[in-house]
Amino acid sequence: MITRSLTNGSKLVDWTEEVNELDNQYGLINSMGLFSENGISQLSVVFDKNIVEHTLMSQSDRQGNRPTSIQGRKLETFSLATSYFNEVGQVTANDVQGIRDANTPDGARNIASAVTEKMIDMRVKMDQTKEYMKIQAIKGVTKDADGNVLANMFDEFSISQKEVDFELSDDTTDVDAKIAEVKRYIAKNAKAGGAIGKIEILCDPEFFDKLVSHPSMRTAYQYYQNSTVQLLRDDLSTYETWGVTDTFEHRGIRFTAYDATFTLPSGSTEDAFEASTGFSIVKGMRGLYRGYNSPANTLSGANQVGAPLFAYETRDPSDKFINVEIEAAPLHVLMKPQVSVKVVSS
Repeated sequence: MITRSLTNGSKLVDWTEEVNELDNQYGLINSMGLFSENGISQLSVVFDKNIVEHTLMSQSDRQGNRPTSIQGRKLETFSLATSYFNEVGQVTANDVQGIRDANTPDGARNIASAVTEKMIDMRVKMDQTKEYMKIQAIKGVTKDADGNVLANMFDEFSISQKEVDFELSDDTTDVDAKIAEVKRYIAKNAKAGGAIGKIEILCDPEFFDKLVSHPSMRTAYQYYQNSTVQLLRDDLSTYETWGVTDTFEHRGIRFTAYDATFTLPSGSTEDAFEASTGFSIVKGMRGLYRGYNSPANTLSGANQVGAPLFAYETRDPSDKFINVEIEAAPLHVLMKPQVSVKVVSS
C-alpha cells in the first residue's frame, strides 16, 4: 500500500504490515491436556481419601474354625478452596477518536477492534496465569502468581517429596541407575490400584544440557537425534510451539526442556523450573491431575456450575464507555503428590 512519507509529504512510501512485539506465550501444560476440567457450583471442594490396605491372607482350616476377616477401609476428608481472578478493561472515546488503526496508513480505529484487542489481552493473561498455576500443581504445591499457597498436597497426604540427585557433574555417575530410581519409586508408591501410565520429566534447559552431555548419555542422545529414530518419535513441533526447546527419551522416560519464564504481578520474573531441576509427571493415570472451576461472581451465576472462563461486554447506557471483563475461579491439584519426583543435578 502506497502512502505519503511520515517525514516528507512530497515523497511516497510503501506501508507494510505491523511488527508485533509481544511477550512469549507458554502453554505446554495447557496443550498436553493433563488436567481434567470439572465445573462445580460452590467455592470449595471436599475430597474423600479412601485408604485401602491389602495384606496377604493367612490360611484357614476347612472346619471353618479359623476364618480370617477383612479390615475395613479408612475414609478421611479434606477440603480446598478455588482461587478467583477478575480483570476489567474499559474502552472510551479516547481509545478510538483520532487514533489510527494498526496496519493501515490512514484508517480510523473502530470500537469493535478496540474491544476485541482488550479482550484478547485479558484472555492471554488468564491463559498464562493458569499455565503457571498448573506447573506449580504438577510439583505438588499449587500456588498463584502472588505466592499464595492454594493446595500443598504433600501436607494433605502427610508425605515428603522424593528428590533424586542425578549428580551430572560427576562423569562416573550411573545415570541409568538414577533414571531407574525415579521409575521404581513412582511405580512402588503410586497406589493407583492398576496401571501407572507413562512417566515423563519436565526440566529446565540447564538440567537437560547436563544430562545429554554426560559421558554415559552422549551416544544414546546422538542415536536419539538420528533421522531414522526421528520418524519414530512424536512430532516435536507440537511442543516447540509452547516453549519446548529439546526432548530426549531414554530407558522409558521422556525428558523435556521447558524454558518458560513468567512475569509476576510484581514485575519480577520466574522460570517454570529452577536451574538444574525438573519434576516428573505421569500421563495416563485416571483422575491424577484435576481441575475445578467455581461459578461466576454474579447473581445469575450463584450456585450454577462453573466454567473455565467467563467473559462479559457491557455498554454504558449513556454511551460513554464499554466495559470488558473476564473472571475465572480455578483450582488445579495433583491428587497423588508422590508421583511428583524432583530431580536435581549437583
